[in-house]
Amino acid sequence: MMNANNSHPEEQLEPSEELNHLKAIHGEDQTGKLYSLMSDSLHILQIRSGMLLSLITITLTISGFSGPQIAKSSLVARLSIVFGLGLVLLSALILMTGPLRLNWYSRMRSKNTDQSIIKLIEVRNFRTRRYHIASAVLIVGLAAYVTSLISYMITG
Repeated sequence: MMNANNSHPEEQLEPSEELNHLKAIHGEDQTGKLYSLMSDSLHILQIRSGMLLSLITITLTISGFSGPQIAKSSLVARLSIVFGLGLVLLSALILMTGPLRLNWYSRMRSKNTDQSIIKLIEVRNFRTRRYHIASAVLIVGLAAYVTSLISYMITG
């Protein structure tokens, strides 16, 4: 990742290094603030994932009405819509098992508060990776879906 101020890549910190960095920014004795920061990060992931899930729902709803007609129009349309909808559903599954998985962060307790915050950072990182994977899968699925629509319009 590039820094906006210069062309040097930003360093990706390990969770323990990130905790130390956060403590340097906010102070050693700001455990509550760090928990709040992790909670806010997970909340942002929930909101963004919910937006993707809304797009998935709209795609599936539209397909319920127009999908059979599109699939009848040609082999390309049929294969594209099946492939696209399969990826859209896979994206939903990735979201449900990642960023949208409900797990109360206050239940994550380790040996000490530092270890608990490190665990929250790891959870946030895992869910962020899942969010990015789901987004990429959804984009490819929507591209295939649009391909089926284009094929339908051409051969329809």
